[in-house]
Amino acid sequence: MFPLESKNEVSLREAIIKTIVFFDLFEYPLTPLEISNYLDRRINLEEITLFLNNSNIISQKNGFYFLAGREEILTTRAKRYNYTNRKIKIARRFISLFRFLPFIRTVALANSIGDHNLRDGSDIDLFVISASRRIWLSRLFLAGAAKILGRRPTIHRKQDKICLSFYISTDHLDLSDLELAGGDPYFNYWQRSLFLLYNRERTYEQFRAVNNRDTAETKFAPTKATTGSFGNLMERLAKSFQLRVMAPDLKTANSETSGVVLCDDVLKFYRQDRRREFLDKFNYHYHAIFEKSN
Repeated sequence: MFPLESKNEVSLREAIIKTIVFFDLFEYPLTPLEISNYLDRRINLEEITLFLNNSNIISQKNGFYFLAGREEILTTRAKRYNYTNRKIKIARRFISLFRFLPFIRTVALANSIGDHNLRDGSDIDLFVISASRRIWLSRLFLAGAAKILGRRPTIHRKQDKICLSFYISTDHLDLSDLELAGGDPYFNYWQRSLFLLYNRERTYEQFRAVNNRDTAETKFAPTKATTGSFGNLMERLAKSFQLRVMAPDLKTANSETSGVVLCDDVLKFYRQDRRREFLDKFNYHYHAIFEKSN
């Protein structure tokens, strides 16, 4: 079908198919502009659309593109858009309680692969960036308030609950060391799908620049370490208290699994890290689909 393709054209075709296949795992059809935003290079929209409209493995309806035979995910995307809007309102109300705290720099809606793509019964995952040396204090306030307000998820009830499972500080804006070795498409698209809820001192812009999510080179002033003996004391007390009451399995999992990280600039609390599972599924489906396109 593509006998005269150059290497660049083959590379573009593979990148587009990879993007559509990965989002298909999450039942999310894409527009050409969305595909462009998720690619790791700048590509003219006309080139993307030309390939999409001439591919025998990709279908189109109402401006959305998806794998042939997967038209039902259009309905899924429409439903989840409304579900996500509800969850965003809940998250914004919760975050509004903490605008007076200067050490909470950025809060974003996370684990939504694709814009507004949350399931009705899912909880609301938040990604938090704290000021330098204030990550434990940030978690104490956020998780503590969620507990007091009855907003934390439980085994039996997760819908619309606030899940606070990933924090970094401004000392660790570069997340490359948290990626899985050998490829980590979920983590890549996870970063691109963050939905900003709250931002202070352009911290989110700096996070994106450090992780190469913006093509324009933006210069920022170096991040300054938070100072203050009282604040440092509160940070140490917050860390000591949380480690004392933390579930033993989380402390055991630290350094034993990629889903749990406990240190003074990164806190991750994913007992089950499914990124390897998604990578395996993606590779299986991509190779099956790519063989059909050749």
